[in-house]
Amino acid sequence: MQHSTRPTNPDRAFEAELAAYNLAFSELGLEWHWDAATFDQIRRAAGDRPCVQAYVEAQCPHLLQAYDSRFLVAAIESVRGRRSEIPTS
Repeated sequence: MQHSTRPTNPDRAFEAELAAYNLAFSELGLEWHWDAATFDQIRRAAGDRPCVQAYVEAQCPHLLQAYDSRFLVAAIESVRGRRSEIPTS
């Protein structure tokens, strides 16, 4: 799911969080990459659910047959948390 439009006025925190998610996906061997527009859309659609859970439910529901959504979310959020502590410039 990739789009050419970008959300209006993305800030440094948004860009850092997006980069942390993409690094986490890569580190975990997931072939996912969110661009800014995709991440913005996921965040809006997620409601009170974690972004990863909303994404998996909408775009990769087949993974829920093999993995518990809480397991996937926890693994990605754990790596993302470590990655978001890395300075981005």
